[in-house]
Amino acid sequence: MPEVDLIHARALYYRLWHYLVVFVHDEGLFKELCSLVGHLKDYPFNTQTAQAWQEIESFLAQGLEAFKAEQNAVLFAPAESFVPLSASYYLEGQDNGKKRLEAIALLKQSGLQIESYTISAPVAEDDLAFLTLMMNAFLKEMLANPHFFTLHATLFKDFFHLFGDAFIEAIATHEKSVCYQNCAIILGAFIQHERLFFNLA
Repeated sequence: MPEVDLIHARALYYRLWHYLVVFVHDEGLFKELCSLVGHLKDYPFNTQTAQAWQEIESFLAQGLEAFKAEQNAVLFAPAESFVPLSASYYLEGQDNGKKRLEAIALLKQSGLQIESYTISAPVAEDDLAFLTLMMNAFLKEMLANPHFFTLHATLFKDFFHLFGDAFIEAIATHEKSVCYQNCAIILGAFIQHERLFFNLA
């Protein structure tokens, strides 16, 4: 795969991860998620992820309300297991820790102002909703500015590499997880791919 295509593909996977951790509250966002799944499913990592993509597409075919209900049950209004969304929580046991300061410093180094209509309420800079958006932006900027390679490498090594597995395990094992079990398979394969890219495997 040519380098530009690889960068685009990696950016799309972080975009997918973003949609999984922001509240998909309306048909517009839901259609964007479905479109992204429809595109990425044609490029599975292996047979297991190919099956997971099929399961995700089948689940999404039930419509927005079914997906919203699972998002709420797993991430936003859980009655049982709690799935943290911040790097600080996974690595320090509480929100608003040192990892948030690190994320803010990285954002300042980039010189970017990152905002999105997909985030409907303020989130910390080390929240997965923001980190996935930041990585997506860094990858896009990297196509024109090599300076962003170092920034995106730091973002992966100091954040996704350190707590991504814990988040993936949390959504995979949640009692209410159906679609998210298959999302965990996809993200698990993707993060291993990223580790190979950065020679961290």
